[in-house]
Amino acid sequence: MRYRIRFLGPALALLAGCASTTAPVAVAPPVAPIAVSCTEDALSEQPCVAMARQKCSAPTVDTIQLVLATPVAMADGAGTKQRYDYRATYHCPVSVTSADAP
Repeated sequence: MRYRIRFLGPALALLAGCASTTAPVAVAPPVAPIAVSCTEDALSEQPCVAMARQKCSAPTVDTIQLVLATPVAMADGAGTKQRYDYRATYHCPVSVTSADAP
Protein backbone atom coordinates (compact mmCIF):
# COMPACT_ATOMS: atom_id res chain seq x y z
CA MET A 1 0.00 0.00 0.00
CA ARG A 2 2.82 2.34 0.86
CA TYR A 3 4.43 1.78 -2.53
CA ARG A 4 1.21 2.57 -4.35
CA ILE A 5 0.97 5.97 -2.66
CA ARG A 6 4.59 6.76 -3.54
CA PHE A 7 3.95 5.92 -7.19
CA LEU A 8 0.42 7.30 -7.57
CA GLY A 9 1.02 10.56 -5.72
CA PRO A 10 3.51 12.09 -8.20
CA ALA A 11 1.63 10.61 -11.17
CA LEU A 12 -1.63 12.23 -10.07
CA ALA A 13 0.13 15.53 -9.43
CA LEU A 14 1.58 15.40 -12.95
CA LEU A 15 -1.82 14.67 -14.48
CA ALA A 16 -3.45 17.47 -12.48
CA GLY A 17 -0.83 19.90 -13.77
CA CYS A 18 -1.53 18.90 -17.36
CA ALA A 19 -5.27 19.22 -16.93
CA SER A 20 -5.02 22.81 -15.73
CA THR A 21 -2.93 23.92 -18.72
CA THR A 22 -5.08 25.37 -21.50
CA ALA A 23 -4.28 25.20 -25.18
CA PRO A 24 -3.94 28.50 -27.00
CA VAL A 25 -7.22 29.67 -28.49
CA ALA A 26 -7.55 31.76 -31.63
CA VAL A 27 -8.88 35.20 -30.74
CA ALA A 28 -10.85 37.31 -33.19
CA PRO A 29 -9.48 40.81 -33.66
CA PRO A 30 -11.41 43.47 -31.75
CA VAL A 31 -14.16 45.27 -33.59
CA ALA A 32 -13.41 48.95 -34.04
CA PRO A 33 -16.31 51.25 -33.05
CA ILE A 34 -17.09 54.32 -35.14
CA ALA A 35 -19.08 57.15 -33.54
CA VAL A 36 -20.80 59.64 -35.86
CA SER A 37 -23.45 62.34 -35.60
CA CYS A 38 -25.45 64.04 -38.34
CA THR A 39 -28.71 65.72 -39.34
CA GLU A 40 -31.11 63.99 -41.73
CA ASP A 41 -34.35 65.05 -43.44
CA ALA A 42 -36.13 61.73 -42.77
CA LEU A 43 -36.20 58.96 -40.17
CA SER A 44 -33.58 56.37 -40.98
CA GLU A 45 -32.50 52.91 -39.85
CA GLN A 46 -28.90 53.74 -40.78
CA PRO A 47 -28.38 57.43 -40.09
CA CYS A 48 -24.97 58.93 -40.82
CA VAL A 49 -23.91 55.77 -42.68
CA ALA A 50 -22.12 57.87 -45.33
CA MET A 51 -19.89 59.33 -42.61
CA ALA A 52 -19.20 55.87 -41.20
CA ARG A 53 -18.30 54.57 -44.68
CA GLN A 54 -15.56 57.20 -44.87
CA LYS A 55 -13.80 55.31 -42.06
CA CYS A 56 -14.90 51.73 -42.85
CA SER A 57 -15.94 50.05 -46.07
CA ALA A 58 -18.70 47.87 -44.51
CA PRO A 59 -20.01 49.37 -41.24
CA THR A 60 -22.81 47.69 -39.29
CA VAL A 61 -25.17 49.50 -36.91
CA ASP A 62 -24.53 49.12 -33.19
CA THR A 63 -26.61 51.88 -31.60
CA ILE A 64 -28.76 54.71 -32.92
CA GLN A 65 -29.89 57.63 -30.79
CA LEU A 66 -32.38 60.19 -32.07
CA VAL A 67 -31.16 63.30 -30.30
CA LEU A 68 -33.67 65.88 -31.53
CA ALA A 69 -36.55 66.14 -34.00
CA THR A 70 -37.13 69.77 -34.96
CA PRO A 71 -39.73 71.30 -37.27
CA VAL A 72 -38.03 73.55 -39.82
CA ALA A 73 -39.78 76.11 -42.05
CA MET A 74 -39.55 75.28 -45.74
CA ALA A 75 -37.77 77.74 -48.03
CA ASP A 76 -40.95 78.74 -49.85
CA GLY A 77 -42.80 79.36 -46.56
CA ALA A 78 -45.51 76.84 -47.48
CA GLY A 79 -45.13 74.80 -44.30
CA THR A 80 -42.66 72.93 -42.18
CA LYS A 81 -40.67 69.74 -42.47
CA GLN A 82 -38.86 67.71 -39.83
CA ARG A 83 -35.14 67.71 -39.24
CA TYR A 84 -33.66 64.78 -37.27
CA ASP A 85 -30.39 65.01 -35.36
CA TYR A 86 -28.81 61.60 -34.78
CA ARG A 87 -25.93 60.11 -32.88
CA ALA A 88 -24.95 56.63 -34.03
CA THR A 89 -22.29 54.04 -33.39
CA TYR A 90 -21.20 51.61 -36.07
CA HIS A 91 -18.94 48.57 -35.88
CA CYS A 92 -16.28 47.92 -38.44
CA PRO A 93 -15.32 44.25 -38.91
CA VAL A 94 -11.70 45.29 -39.56
CA SER A 95 -9.45 47.89 -38.01
CA VAL A 96 -10.46 51.47 -38.80
CA THR A 97 -6.95 52.26 -39.97
CA SER A 98 -6.98 49.40 -42.49
CA ALA A 99 -9.85 51.10 -44.36
CA ASP A 100 -7.44 53.94 -45.17
CA ALA A 101 -4.98 51.57 -46.85
CA PRO A 102 -4.89 51.72 -50.67
